[in-house]
Amino acid sequence: MSEARLPPDSLDAIEAEAWALLEAGGGSFRAPFHAGTLGTIGADGPNLRTVILRGADGASRRIWCHTDIRSPKIAELAADCRIAWTLYDEASRLQFRAWGRAIVHHDDDLARARWETTVLNSRRIYHAVAPPSSISPIATGGLPPELDDERWTPEYSEHGAANFVALETRITRLEALYLHHAGHRRALFRYGDDGTRLAADWLIP
Repeated sequence: MSEARLPPDSLDAIEAEAWALLEAGGGSFRAPFHAGTLGTIGADGPNLRTVILRGADGASRRIWCHTDIRSPKIAELAADCRIAWTLYDEASRLQFRAWGRAIVHHDDDLARARWETTVLNSRRIYHAVAPPSSISPIATGGLPPELDDERWTPEYSEHGAANFVALETRITRLEALYLHHAGHRRALFRYGDDGTRLAADWLIP
């Protein structure tokens, strides 16, 4: 298990480490930063939920998660595409916050490519008979009762592709916060629409 430590001594090194850790988190469930908190703006105010980081690309300043096209977050993002993330690793006491613009990939080349890499068991949730967050009279996982293990095959799982979304965030700001007893360190990076770094600054923790 990693230990809390002081960050690299330059903004360039912190930025490189941040994106390397996010890329690793998006590639393995065993890596830190594989799960994070995703924030959107709804009619009643901010909404937060834990999601799995499904990919990150430091070169283009993009990160992804997966969701259902029927999810309330999709309607929220249609009204306001601003989105925010928080990811924290307790072992290293390192936190990332990111802000950006959401792009919903549904039934396009990117969504299909990511569906192909989605493991069979993870495809089950996209077969729910009602949209996520629907009220139910009973405790349920939402899956149709006829969907048993015998019927659950790779061929059958393809029916869920119609509900699958690869939700992309194009990052415009990324903040790294290192917590350490010898002194915290905090840095902020700003990016243009094309991923170009516009600014890098130290912040007071």
